[in-house]
Parts: sequence; C-alpha cells; structure tokens
Amino acid sequence: MFPAQVSRINPDEFSRCEELKPKTDQGKSISPDQKTDAILKESINHALWKDDVLRAIEQYEIEIHVRNAVVYLNGHIVSTTSLKRVETAIRTVPGVRGLQNNLVLDDKLTNDIATSLAELEHTYDCKFFTGASHGVISLNGIVRDENVKLLAGRYAVSNPNVRGVINHVRVSGDEAGLRDLPFLQPTLGATIYFQDGVSGVIRQVIVDPGNRRVVAMTVWVRFADQRQQLKPLNHGEAQSPERLVVIPMEAIRYLTGASGFLHIKSTEQERYMDFDPASFVMPRADWTPPFPYCPADVLFPCEDQMADIETAQPHEGLFEAVAEGAHIPEQLLVNDSLGG
Repeated sequence: MFPAQVSRINPDEFSRCEELKPKTDQGKSISPDQKTDAILKESINHALWKDDVLRAIEQYEIEIHVRNAVVYLNGHIVSTTSLKRVETAIRTVPGVRGLQNNLVLDDKLTNDIATSLAELEHTYDCKFFTGASHGVISLNGIVRDENVKLLAGRYAVSNPNVRGVINHVRVSGDEAGLRDLPFLQPTLGATIYFQDGVSGVIRQVIVDPGNRRVVAMTVWVRFADQRQQLKPLNHGEAQSPERLVVIPMEAIRYLTGASGFLHIKSTEQERYMDFDPASFVMPRADWTPPFPYCPADVLFPCEDQMADIETAQPHEGLFEAVAEGAHIPEQLLVNDSLGG
C-alpha cells in the first residue's frame, strides 16, 4: 500500500517537461530501475483501462510518469469520483511506492471559475453559467455590453489550470454570433498532411493568451513540388523546399493525437505563411501554458503580447489575411485528446 500523496517532494526532483524531452542517451544500456519504472507504467495504464468508466471518459486525459517506483499523474479529469477510481486502480498495481497526484478536477475548476466571476456578477448585475470539460471552460450568459463579456473571459484565463476558454456569453440585444471553432490542441511531433499529400511535422503551437487556445501551429514541411516553392527571394536566392510555416487552426480538417489533415493544398500559399521569428515571442517565464504543453512548446503572436498577461484581450482575426476565403466545414472533428 502506498501513501495517498508523496510527502516533502522537492519540485526540482521531478519535472514533467524534463521527462517529456527527447533522451540524448539513446543507445546506452537501460538501468534496472528504468526497466522497473517502464513495467509499472504499463501496468498502471492497464489498470486504468480495466475500469470501464475510466476507459470511456478519462484514461486518455491522464499523463503518467513513473520514477523510482513513484507515480506522477498530470492532466484533467471530470470529478472527485473519477479521482477515487484512478487511485483505487493504481493501488491494485504491486510495486508502486508512492503517488503524486496533480490531476485537475473539472468540478473543482468549475467552482473556482464561478467563484472568481461572482465579483463581476455583483458589479454588473448579471449571471454567468460556467462549465468545464477536461479543463476547457465554457462561459454562457447575457450581459449588457461587450466589455463585461471580455472581462469574464479574462477572469477565466487567469486560472493557470484552465486549458482554454470558449466564451459564449452574449451581449443583450445582439444577434447570436458565428459558431466558434472546435477546441484543438495539436500534438507536437505529429505529422500533418496537406490535401495534395505533402506532409510536415508540428513543431510549436501559437496560443492566444486572451483565451489560452491554440490559434495556429508551426510546421516543418518539405514541399514536393519544388518548381512551385523555389521562388526567388529579394536577394536573388531561391527558397528552400524545406521550410517552417505557420498554419492557422481554421485550415485543419481532422486531427488526432498522432496525425492531422488539412483542407488546403500545399500550393495554396495564400492560406498559410512562412514563419517569421520577429512576429512571435516566447511567453513570460511565470506564465503557465495550457496542459499538455510545456513553456518551450508555445509562442505568442507579437500583437497579443502585453505587459501583463492577465489583461490581454482575446485577439480577433489573427490570421484573417492568410485565411481569407478559407472554407470552414460545417462539422470539424475535435481533438481526440478531449474525448470528443
């Protein structure tokens, strides 16, 4: 039997982002402890899979790391009931020395956001309805002006446990707005395919700090048709067929944890743009990225980078120029990591 929580853990002893980094010692022999940890992780995954409820709604939302037989859990789950099921399942695995549980519960997160919005409700005489689905916050309600709607979004994103905010709050008297795009979180390292078969690898995500949602991704692409891509630059040299480009989320047709497909061709260069380092900045050191990303995975558009992240307004039309005229399908499949 292991303790419910590992006590006195030095935060410098374990970092999930360090664990996720590619190992530089590949080819070296694996220690007995590493083998034991790998076996324990596999056994824990199997224990979670055997629970019908966890298998249906939670298992793919939980990130598991094992070091020296201590289990570290990160991610988002629905409720305290699910948390108890997770801990019960892990207790059936022999050899586990301890559990550090960092899972974020939707029911608690919903309550935290609702509590933070109470001040706005009192000040502006309105009522917000808040929901959470594996860390994604949905805001609903009717307010008297756009400023109150924006304030509600800012209050929600100030919670570092929020993966993203979908703001459906309506301004009184206004018609219903356009349908929001699905919540998508591309997997770094996944392969993304253009309609004409050209593929690339996702390198980083561009996040709007005003709602913590991914608005675009950087993709390293080797273009197949070099005649289309080798256009002369200003200094007379030709572009390389291998380029880092920025593709907006509007271009995604289908996305899974391992790959994705776009509804544009690689030759439609007006629908994406070359990556320009001057157009993006790294987040502040004290800003917590939305799970499952690490700080180095995220970039901000320069126009969205403000002195204080908490006062950043949601950006509208970030990629209007490159996405203008893009067809958005009536139904876009959501990220499978959200269980949708």
